Amino acid sequence: MTITPEIIAGVKSYMHAEDEADAVILPLIMAAVEYLDHAGIEAPETQEESESYMLCVKALTLHYYDHRDSVNGEAPIPLGLRPIINQLKLCSIANR
Repeated sequence: MTITPEIIAGVKSYMHAEDEADAVILPLIMAAVEYLDHAGIEAPETQEESESYMLCVKALTLHYYDHRDSVNGEAPIPLGLRPIINQLKLCSIANR
């Protein structure tokens, strides 16, 4: 997935972090995309297929941003995000 300036702007808007530097947000977006890829979810090729995927990228990026200073280990993924990830994973398996 190519992370365009439009994607960065959309993620920053979702996070209410418009004033945050792209250099802070970009690695978090890349980590979210990598997480989904390692979960077996490929980035969609069309805009119509990407709404749930982009919601996951935005929510994961916000989660990583909110917990970037966590010292005591990894914070669990928000509960509302897990069903979307599961659905995307099932759709990815069905499309193979």
